[in-house]
Amino acid sequence: MLQAFGRLLICVAVLAVASPPAGAQTAAGDPDAARKHDLIAAYRILVNEGILDSFGHVSVRSAKDPGIFLMPRAMPPALVSLDDLLELRVSDSQPVDPRGRRVNGERYIHGEIYQARPDVVSVIHSHSQAVIPLSLTAIKMRPVVAQAGFLPPETPTFEIRDARNDGDRGMQVTNSARGAALARTLSRYPAVLMRGHGNVVVGSSVKQAVVYAAYVDINARMQTQALLLSRDIVTMNEPELFTPQEFDINRPWEHLKQKTLDDAARARVDRAQFGLDQTQAKQ
Repeated sequence: MLQAFGRLLICVAVLAVASPPAGAQTAAGDPDAARKHDLIAAYRILVNEGILDSFGHVSVRSAKDPGIFLMPRAMPPALVSLDDLLELRVSDSQPVDPRGRRVNGERYIHGEIYQARPDVVSVIHSHSQAVIPLSLTAIKMRPVVAQAGFLPPETPTFEIRDARNDGDRGMQVTNSARGAALARTLSRYPAVLMRGHGNVVVGSSVKQAVVYAAYVDINARMQTQALLLSRDIVTMNEPELFTPQEFDINRPWEHLKQKTLDDAARARVDRAQFGLDQTQAKQ
């Protein structure tokens, strides 16, 4: 009897080791698992960098259904967890199943951009304090630092007054019409400023969108500081801009992400992933 009981305990122990926990099985079978984890990392990074305040938000398009995007319920960015993510339809920016939760009022920023831009996988709206001053004057945001070479020679600015109906109030993008107007101003660009409100940055991945958002913030600070010295500043020209293939997105992504993690997590990073192939050949 004791021997049989001992064999039973051994079998149970083997099964416990061999079988992953239920949560791991769910994540392994979820095509959106990687994007969800990147989305949570995006919130931590952008809060840590001071780019997201109490009301900013990030979303990602679903890998299993491009007609769906994922973003958290209405909540402070610093509190976002995997359990807070909701699925919303691209077609109308409405939740598939709200689960009794309040949804973000400016979800139309995301849904309308996903509709207009099939190439976009992630959308970030922030109230970057560095960017807002450039949305208030006739001075356009221009690329001035090398790492912001993804920006166009002039970044467009969205004017909410052009999208608001007579009698409407507010600065927020709280309906489809305002969201569609914002998407039109964004056009094919990676970023758009919003007068007195902040900016929107898009990317072909969460990683790209986060890195771009960080450098939009840095570029705005550097441009403003240069303008304090002189109105006659030298901005980047067309040959100095770069394509996504010419920029090592992994390096700044990991740099920003690791600042939010502990030493053990840093030690597990793949250190062979950095550097562009074209920079390895001898010139």
